[in-house]
Amino acid sequence: MSRIYKNIKREYLFQLVKSSSLSEAVWMLFLTARGMNLIQIGLLESIFHITGMLMEVPTGFIADRYGRKTSRIIACAMAMASSIVLLGSRGFWGFALGFVLSSLSFNLESGAGDALVYDSLKECGKEQAFMKVKGRSNLCYQLAHILALALGGTLAQISYELVYGLTAVIHLSALIIALGFEEPRVAQRNKELSLFQHMGESMRAIWKYRLILPFMLHLEVFSLFYNTVYFYFQTFMKGSGYQEYQIGIILALASALGGLFSVLAYKVEGLLGEKGMILLTGLLPGILFVALSIARVEPYVLMLISGLEGLMFVVLGDYIHKRIPSEHRALLLSFESMLFSTMMIVFFPIIGGVSQYFGFKRAFALIGGLSLVSGSITAAILLRTLNKETQNVDAQKHEAIEA
Repeated sequence: MSRIYKNIKREYLFQLVKSSSLSEAVWMLFLTARGMNLIQIGLLESIFHITGMLMEVPTGFIADRYGRKTSRIIACAMAMASSIVLLGSRGFWGFALGFVLSSLSFNLESGAGDALVYDSLKECGKEQAFMKVKGRSNLCYQLAHILALALGGTLAQISYELVYGLTAVIHLSALIIALGFEEPRVAQRNKELSLFQHMGESMRAIWKYRLILPFMLHLEVFSLFYNTVYFYFQTFMKGSGYQEYQIGIILALASALGGLFSVLAYKVEGLLGEKGMILLTGLLPGILFVALSIARVEPYVLMLISGLEGLMFVVLGDYIHKRIPSEHRALLLSFESMLFSTMMIVFFPIIGGVSQYFGFKRAFALIGGLSLVSGSITAAILLRTLNKETQNVDAQKHEAIEA
């Protein structure tokens, strides 16, 4: 086995460890226990995403100039620092600093992680296996998530401090694993490029590959709605009488379904094809979000939405990767993350306000309606884009035959 292909095996281990963050099951409950209301929590999440929006290009510069491996190592260090800061904070601005560090961690990982995996496969001539590898990687993420959510909820009943202390240790372990990655050679970097030159190159690359933007929007608008529901669901369930360990178990089961659909994603995509997947993922999310607002089976609906998230994450990610070159992969994936952050800055605190003053059910109904509208629009744009791509391929084949 080549050294570069060992990155794939190491990626599975890395995801198992990194995704074992115990705090995710209870972070909103932790902030509430330390005196934050829903509006303040919404503002903290906005600070997280404002940081992400502002720092995506600078952190992408690190991945492009110094390597995906370097970016990932620094990401783990930032995540560990965030857990320590949050553990020691008692007021809004201390929590804000912890969220800034956490956002930097996500920025550094967002483009570099997938780029490292895809380019490792490409260097070995196996990029067609990306959807399967990504599905297995996401399964590792979900398996670790399942354990972390269930255990995090249980340990939170003993001590929130214990949860955040162990989370810092987990991020340190992920950092140690990240040191063993091999940097792919296929993505050649210009080490003489300055940050401002990099920003200029970034804007030109985004414009050049602007046809992938509808794919990114289709995935990231869904992610906006899904993550908003997922995060506020903790507080919703707590207000409905569930205990921390029960909330952890529900979220763990949701992650289990997400992991299952991640592994089966390539089979589902093979059955439905690109156009069928676009139609499915354009309409089904809104229907499930609406069901979340009117049914009395909320945990089960959340599990179905999580399964859909696992499916979309793998399939739409593959569609995007196939349409961008290695030299701009980390950059464009970072830009995709920036789209998500920009939307979350505004949307998350709005839903926090709606939930606080009008109730979670109305907030979920609002998300469902918006999802139906946005999903229909992006699906229509993507279907037209796919038709144009098919026409271009057919025209090229016709020209080749005539030549």
